[in-house]
Formats: sequence, structure tokens, C-alpha cells
Amino acid sequence: MPAADHLPEFEEKSKRFGEKVRRRRDELGLTERELMERTGLSRGYIQLLLNNRGGHKDPATGTYRPANPTLDVIWRLADALELDATYLVDNDRDVESRALPS
Repeated sequence: MPAADHLPEFEEKSKRFGEKVRRRRDELGLTERELMERTGLSRGYIQLLLNNRGGHKDPATGTYRPANPTLDVIWRLADALELDATYLVDNDRDVESRALPS
């Protein structure tokens, strides 16, 4: 079991992360392909993040676990989306209240 799975709020945090990435991508008018090119991440992985799906099914429930990106992925996305990386992981900041790096 991944360490984060035991946190009750993990699924909500993961969902909000994907919403923030999607909203900013839309604001910049980027396609998934363009985001893929900016980050070096695969299109499939980007789709998993945007749809809050991890790559593995929970054997007990048959449902996909929430996405759980590494720090490297968070930094790549923040850079590509011209965001402060802390915005993506700070669940206290709404999707709309983003902050660009200075």
C-alpha cells in the first residue's frame, strides 16, 4: 500500500491537483500534446493526472487509486504551466487562486 493511501484527504488533494493543472492548461490554451512536449511526460500519464487516476487498481475495490505524482513531475508541470509549484500541492489554495512565479 502506498504511504499516502492511508490519508483520508488524499483523494481530494489528488483531485484538486488535477483540477489546477487542467485549469491552467486551459488558460494557456495548451493541448495535452503541447503540455507533453513542455514537460517530457507521456500523454497517457498527463491524462491520468488530469482525471485523478493513478496507474494501479486497488485489488480490494477494483477502482483506480488517486494520482500520486512525484516531486519531479510536480516541478515539471509547474514550470511548463508557469506556476509556483507550491500552488499545485497546497490544498488550502483554491483552483482559481493561483500564483505565478516572480
